[in-house]
Amino acid sequence: MVGLIIATHGNTSEELVKSAEMFSGPLECCKTWSLNPGDNIEEGEKELEAYVEQLDQGEGVLIMTDLFGGTPSNLTLKIAMKHNVGILTGVNLPMLIQFISDRENSTLDQLIADCMEMGRNGILSPSEAMRERRYADG
Repeated sequence: MVGLIIATHGNTSEELVKSAEMFSGPLECCKTWSLNPGDNIEEGEKELEAYVEQLDQGEGVLIMTDLFGGTPSNLTLKIAMKHNVGILTGVNLPMLIQFISDRENSTLDQLIADCMEMGRNGILSPSEAMRERRYADG
């Protein structure tokens, strides 16, 4: 099973996991990591790396972060150079649910591709769709 780490600024990671667990029940082989004001970055990097080592059961670990170029994302890039780690930025609930659904039967690379697609597909504007429909109906 591919391990999972959600790494974000603030407590977003914990809340995303709580929300996902509403659909799936408790998540196995999953950790959250949060960066808050005043946190020691070096200590945080060590903690993230320790999580990777704990969660990698031989199939790798996927780390989902909130923002490309942010500290959580940058730290995971350093860790990925030493471990079998995939990284996705822009974590959202559809992406996380896709991961949970497929993690036991997919490789790390396949999970990355599927989660990216689901994350993109989960971004919609229902109000825009309603306006377009009203316009088309005339």
